Amino acid sequence: MPGPPGEALALVQQDRRPNLLETTRMPQTSDLDPAENRAEISKSLIERVDWFARRYDIVSRYAFGPSSERVYLGEKTKQVCRYCGLAAPQVKFRKLAHAIPEQIGNDWLFDYEECDDCNLHFSKYVEDDFAKWTLPWRSLGRIRGKSGVPSLKSSDNQFRIDASFNNSTADNLPASNGRYDLEIRMALNDARHELDEENRTVKLTLERQPYISMGVFKCLVKMAIAVAPQEEENRCAHLKKWILLTDHTFESYRYKPLNIIYQSVSGPLPNDRVSFWLLRRKPEGADDCFYMQFILQLSNHVFQIALPMHVEDRGFLEGATYQTKLWPNTLAGVDHQMQYGRSGYKLFDMSGTDQVRGETTSISFRYEERIEAPEIAARLNSIER
Repeated sequence: MPGPPGEALALVQQDRRPNLLETTRMPQTSDLDPAENRAEISKSLIERVDWFARRYDIVSRYAFGPSSERVYLGEKTKQVCRYCGLAAPQVKFRKLAHAIPEQIGNDWLFDYEECDDCNLHFSKYVEDDFAKWTLPWRSLGRIRGKSGVPSLKSSDNQFRIDASFNNSTADNLPASNGRYDLEIRMALNDARHELDEENRTVKLTLERQPYISMGVFKCLVKMAIAVAPQEEENRCAHLKKWILLTDHTFESYRYKPLNIIYQSVSGPLPNDRVSFWLLRRKPEGADDCFYMQFILQLSNHVFQIALPMHVEDRGFLEGATYQTKLWPNTLAGVDHQMQYGRSGYKLFDMSGTDQVRGETTSISFRYEERIEAPEIAARLNSIER
């Protein structure tokens, strides 16, 4: 969009390598007439649920929201760490550990059997990578963490996204719920945005903070171990040792690829809920799928992994073809996808051990108001690089 370099604008949006058995591009609403599209979406969701039901048992699951009561895993008086295996007084249990990171909105699920040393290790070596990798999605999605909705700013300090708390009852939201509005500040001619004023849409190219891919994957593995029943936790002894290493190397555990299947769906969805599922292959089920899968759902986003189990999934490591389906986003049913479009996915290979720098991700959404903001331009231009 044309405009003098010194101008700025603010966009305000109020709150409102397994064989994947899916096509890379899913038909959008405009590709089919409404009746056909509804039938296709319904068929896809039913097929996914049926595929998982035939092959897996759900051995652990939780769905938390604003009215949920807190859940505590393990025994408070036991004081033996499920990860390092050490017991008090050799290690301490003074901190109340989050089984799922607090950064993604978990204020409900805690673990009595995670010692303070392991808690500090995970915070530094795996949760930090996951936080940086997911920051663009959490910031734009207004997903509250420990210190509220995280802000996002570019490395050149010329682009930033902030969320502000709003007590308004607009859109029929109860006043007690409150909400967060987004303010996106940038130069008018900043190449990191594409503005469509006629349709009030904007496409943003957002910069990720430096992260290590394997650390991101290990964070999801840690979540899965935390919620696993005892029998399956015992099977994961090799994974406990792996995620407790301070170095991320292929030599530490020769298993590739470490894939994350990421799904996203457009449209407003509740951003104050955390859900997850741990799946185990049925004993009498098909042998063409992974032994255990873990799924984490945050609002519009679903993260799905197969746990690296070199014994149970030996066939996969020896060249057999394993299959999987996409776990459905339980918040985005047929009506939602009819209105806002069908969900899409991307496969991320997180086997890398080097720090990733300069990576970007693009996100498109609608905004409600465009504000000329010369005072913001002056403030941006005054920032020392």
